[in-house]
Amino acid sequence: MNSRLWFKQHWPLILALCCGLGLRVALWGNLPRLGLISDEAEYLAAADWLANGRGFAWHTGYLWTRAPLYPLFLAAHIVLFGRNEAIIFASQSLLSLVNVGLVYAISRQLGASSRTAGGAALLSALSLPLAMYPQLLLSETLFICLLLAAFWLLARLHHRYRLFIGGFFLGLATLTRGLLLGFLPLVTLWLFWHTTGNLRQRAITALLPLLSAGCLIGPWAVYASRTYGGLIIIDTTGAYNLALGARTAYDDGRSDAPTRNFVLALLDPTLDDATRVALTANSCLAQNGDPRLQTVLTRPVTSITQAERQQLLTAEGWCLIRAKPWAFVAKTLMELIDLLQINYSGDERLVEGFALGRLPEWYTLALFVLDDTLYIVALPLAVLGWATLKRGRSELAWLIGLWLLYNLAAAPLLFAINRFRTPLLPFLFIMATTTLAAAPRWRMWLVDRRGLLYATFAVLTWLIAATPYAYLEPRADGAPSQWASYFGPYPSALAATQIAWQRRPQYHAFERLAEAVANDDLAAWSQALADPDLPPYARAIGEPLLAARNGQPTIGLELLAQQQPLYLWQAAVIRGELLRHMGDLTAARQILGQTLVDDWNPTGWAWRWLHPPPLPNHRIDLADDNDLGYIDGFYLGEFDPILGATVRWAGETAHLRFPAAASGRERQLCLRAAANWPVDLSPPTLNVWLYDTMLGRFRPQPQLQEFCLPLPAQPAGTDYVITITGPGFIPDALDLVRRQGPQVGQLRILSFQLDWAEVR
Repeated sequence: MNSRLWFKQHWPLILALCCGLGLRVALWGNLPRLGLISDEAEYLAAADWLANGRGFAWHTGYLWTRAPLYPLFLAAHIVLFGRNEAIIFASQSLLSLVNVGLVYAISRQLGASSRTAGGAALLSALSLPLAMYPQLLLSETLFICLLLAAFWLLARLHHRYRLFIGGFFLGLATLTRGLLLGFLPLVTLWLFWHTTGNLRQRAITALLPLLSAGCLIGPWAVYASRTYGGLIIIDTTGAYNLALGARTAYDDGRSDAPTRNFVLALLDPTLDDATRVALTANSCLAQNGDPRLQTVLTRPVTSITQAERQQLLTAEGWCLIRAKPWAFVAKTLMELIDLLQINYSGDERLVEGFALGRLPEWYTLALFVLDDTLYIVALPLAVLGWATLKRGRSELAWLIGLWLLYNLAAAPLLFAINRFRTPLLPFLFIMATTTLAAAPRWRMWLVDRRGLLYATFAVLTWLIAATPYAYLEPRADGAPSQWASYFGPYPSALAATQIAWQRRPQYHAFERLAEAVANDDLAAWSQALADPDLPPYARAIGEPLLAARNGQPTIGLELLAQQQPLYLWQAAVIRGELLRHMGDLTAARQILGQTLVDDWNPTGWAWRWLHPPPLPNHRIDLADDNDLGYIDGFYLGEFDPILGATVRWAGETAHLRFPAAASGRERQLCLRAAANWPVDLSPPTLNVWLYDTMLGRFRPQPQLQEFCLPLPAQPAGTDYVITITGPGFIPDALDLVRRQGPQVGQLRILSFQLDWAEVR
């Protein structure tokens, strides 16, 4: 077939790929991210350790272990290009376009015309989750690519070499997400049922993919079992999720604190014996006096392997299920409903702050149309589409049905979030377009019992997912709905979208205020405060700070007492800033040193919003409860016993501000710094900049040392703003585990430690 004829025949695929590419280009770098979400920090940390030649050692100190392929995928990028997320996102975006092509190919194998297959490919290309996930450090894009390739290869039942290669891709997909392990026997049964020949021939054909997948999974299982100290086939996330799901049912409330505490007692070497016993006291195993738990708690944490933790978590899960079996059944049914319904505020949707108007209008609209609406429309059509494919006696349709049913059965047993639906979307789109193509035959279904049954099931599925009945829920005025998903009062997707859209002008007003404050433009600052669209929480920030900037901190305190910022920590930081402008550093330190401020470590917020007064002797003492506003890019202060000092770790880019420190003459910047890096990594060479001018370099050592660099003359009374850049390392897994509260899931990349800095 010449290229001209091929393009003429497959133009719907070309159209889908062009639309998919256009959407991904439009999304590039524009997603409203606020930080790492979900499993991103874990994947990045494990990959970084792999890239540094440490193997899978990072997961030996984490809450669970992971399937290896996605960390390896990320590690390969880090080795070749450094810790450059843009390269990873580009690779994943290309994979997502390959997925569009695979959807087209699978649809064609199911007997669809090029237009129908192109429709399925177009839906996959425009589906926001499938287009957005490539710009997240999550395994879904790679997993879907491997899974679709496996299904495409397995569709040819009479080509054994394709079945063997298909099994190879199934093995790779299983090494990406361990959930697929339980699906492999179902693939074998499907092949045995649908292939022809005698019993021996059918058995050989059916076992080919399992053998191929086993050639990949087996070596990893041996490696993982040796590395983690016991039998582990893929990972240990299943054991943790079983315990978490069972605990949810037992407590009748979703909280991961009991399960996390149980693991920490077996993981954290800094805990004493009494604390470890206390953390597990409410566990089912402890309540029943299980000798396995009691024996392990008498041993040092460092001697407990991940395999032993997996065994105890599994035992804890089954203990809780046996204690309340019907509660677990009820919880599973509720999780199934959660899997089908829309959770508008799920982490992977990047909608944090939507009620404040933070989301751009285009993203709010795309989320509603290309994610929620597309899903709600495709879901019931997919049910009818599978019935249509089954009527056509397609063997591949049965495999797709098995995959969907397997997920509907397996995911709710543990816990269900919208992200778990993502690998199902390509198949839903294939079946939905099949239904639309069969529309002329719908009238025949009205006199067919099976057709009516599937139609009834499609309507029921749509009702569960869309929840139009949520409008009938009895509730108090202003109270959120318990039933809402797509339709209904808040928190339905429809209501949340309206809120996000309506609040956008307020957020624009807030942004104008933030820009004026950052630029120290007092006229624009006053003008922004006069904007009628400015929300009260923004006014509560801007007015007291403007009073301080105008030399009236006392009035600022009065204004702060009359209104409340969005967060309590913001009120505390503003109060501390006002006290500093009044010259009361002791009271300021007491306010700024509160736990509620430390929990947020708001160095970045303070850098943008505060204009602190000059420091005594132009010296910044890090972690002395008076450094907010003078620093950015630093983590919470901590005492380092090796250094014998309380210091802050800096990230790969850090900033220091010395207000009014210039004198018109040359001066010196002096730093007392260290870089207590792991022994297998060399401390970095750091670059120091004054605005765009490089001042010099220094190389901190594992002990605190003083380094001085010349500062060029600046007009008297102006600020010195210093930037320090350099490479960083990712610490061990316990460092991530200890990030709790507002910092949970946020990975620390550590460059150097700073005790103090001053301009002389």
